[in-house]
Parts: sequence; structure tokens; C-alpha cells
Amino acid sequence: MRIAFISTKGGSGKTTSTVLLALALHRTGKTLAVDADQVTASLTSWNDQQGGSLPFTVTAMTAAGLRKGFPDLAAGYEHAVIDGPPGDLAAIRAAIMVVSVVVVPVSPTGLDLNRLRPTFEVLAEMESVNPVDVGVLLTKVRRGTRSAREAREVLADLGYPVLDTEIPLAEAYAGSFGTAPDDLGRYADLLDELREPTP
Repeated sequence: MRIAFISTKGGSGKTTSTVLLALALHRTGKTLAVDADQVTASLTSWNDQQGGSLPFTVTAMTAAGLRKGFPDLAAGYEHAVIDGPPGDLAAIRAAIMVVSVVVVPVSPTGLDLNRLRPTFEVLAEMESVNPVDVGVLLTKVRRGTRSAREAREVLADLGYPVLDTEIPLAEAYAGSFGTAPDDLGRYADLLDELREPTP
């Protein structure tokens, strides 16, 4: 699998999602995780907190590195996941170019949903070059609230494809930075859903 977590907005859950999905993928085959965010380098920092010992390979790549080096590097891995940057459009475009699946994480708040448009504008721009399967992943979902249902309605009205899996707002995820948790929670469900063939 070749997957990128993409959003032009920061704080959407891209890095946490990259690490936990990479952990799930690593259980099924050799996995590469790419930090494409040259500014905050959150994925690299996460790995450094582990003493560089996350069970999958972590590397950092610029936009040019993704375009030129990623295909050859990823060929040595069964799976690859890219943690996209929030504001670097060149790196976002490069990430979209080298994967088959893009997941757009978003929390179900009005502001965050409103900020999805620039991400989908980039995806639309790249569609003629490299069409990808796209799914919006609701993250930081508060249990027992209407927010996720209402977010799904808004996203449906906008015509954005929403994944069935939802990632709850939970301390297990919020406090997972710098760890390699055994319990992947809903990210195991996300992997199952991403593996389902598209209709």
C-alpha cells in the first residue's frame, strides 16, 4: 500500500495517523514512513523520542526527494505512508504523485471542515496527473455528541468522500507522541477499511 495523509491545515491528526497506521501496516509487512514536513518534522521527532527505534523505517524527504527518490526507495518496502506537511503545496503535490491512496484527516468542527476546500483543490488539480482514491477521516470525534453526524452531512453536501472509520478524541491518541503503542484502537479498523476494494 502507498498512502499519504494530506491536509493543508495543521493540527488535523496527520502525524498521529501516519504513525499508528504505519504500526498497523508493519504488522503485515515491511513498512516505510516518510516525513514530508520540513518545518515541524513531527514524524522525525516522534521517532527520535523512541531513540530512533520505531519498528518501521522513518525517513525525511523534501518535495524533490519525493518526486525523484521515493519510488525507488519505496520499492524495497511492502507498504509506505507519507506524513504530509500543512502548508508546503509543492510537497503536498509530490506526495499525491507517488501514492495510490490519500487520507484527509479532519476534526468535526465548523472551522476545520471549512478549511478542507484548499486540500481538495490541490487533489482536483492533481487528478489528471495521478488519480488517487481519497477518503476523509474524521478525527478527534467526541463520543456521544452530534458533531460527527453533522460533519458527515456537511461533507456529503460538499461531495467529499468520508471513510466509515472515526478516530475518537481519546487520551490514548493524544498522549501517544513518542511511543509505539501495542493497542492501535480504531487505526486497525482504518487499515481494514482502506484494504477494502473500491466499488
